Amino acid sequence: MTAPFDLRQLKSFITVAKCGSFSQAASILCIAQPALSRQVRLLEESLGLKLFVRHSRGVVLTAGGEVLQERAIHLLELASSINEEVSSASGDVTGEVTFGLLPSVAHSLAGDIIKQFREAYPKVSLKIEVGMSGDIQELTEQKKINLAITYEPYRKRNLRYYPLMEEQLYLIGPKQSKIAEYSTISLEEALQHTLVVGARNHGLRMTLENAAESINASVRVDTEVNSLPLQIDLVRRGLAHTILPLASVLISNEHDQLATCPIVSPKLTRRLVLATPADKPSSVASIKLQELVEQVVNKQIRNGDWPGASPVN
Repeated sequence: MTAPFDLRQLKSFITVAKCGSFSQAASILCIAQPALSRQVRLLEESLGLKLFVRHSRGVVLTAGGEVLQERAIHLLELASSINEEVSSASGDVTGEVTFGLLPSVAHSLAGDIIKQFREAYPKVSLKIEVGMSGDIQELTEQKKINLAITYEPYRKRNLRYYPLMEEQLYLIGPKQSKIAEYSTISLEEALQHTLVVGARNHGLRMTLENAAESINASVRVDTEVNSLPLQIDLVRRGLAHTILPLASVLISNEHDQLATCPIVSPKLTRRLVLATPADKPSSVASIKLQELVEQVVNKQIRNGDWPGASPVN
């Protein structure tokens, strides 16, 4: 008994479904549109059902097409994983890995990791995606990122994650701020300052809201900004304070124009984790990248190269 389709037909079908257009899909796949139409027609004939309904602006999936799309995506992922595992068994690690990073982490880690990973696994294509924690987690859930360094999720997400480190949080102000005279500051005192912070759906904002609630205080928001460089620039200009890990500040070219003070009583921390999609098995290349990340991070913590960070017990 032979299968009713081949992987090439499935790939063509998925591309048309994502594009909603045969002409656009043909351009992406670098094949002629009649050849693409023939592949999809053969797939429809072998399955005995229509996969698309045409309309004036392109095509949409039928109910049967929607079922096939979901199954086909998993099947192609499995085929790719099998190919990578077979290659690794012969000593070669191949494939493609998309690696998600926070801006501060990208500055601290990306260079060393990319260099070492390329030297060790030259046949793996490595892509980097940098963004705020909420965005990185969403892309990982959608399986557009294979491995990410992000903050521990507060709401339930379809992710597997592994503790990486804890970072102490600091109150950050302009150079002329009174906090420049302090060695530490209590959480209650820190929350008396108006703050530039990220939106409510981002991890650090949730940490601050939860910490404030625990001491019957509130976060006094001056401006919501989902851009780390802009947050730091607004603080430097004296428009407000913010709360961040120290590593986030040190990536700025203007860090010498800022005052930093660790938050204590209680000590405020954030946990960094490695995250992968929960419903997608990690490829050999992803596993090798995860092992390398853990090695580099542990080395930086031991050497004191990551200020305010400590290993997770």
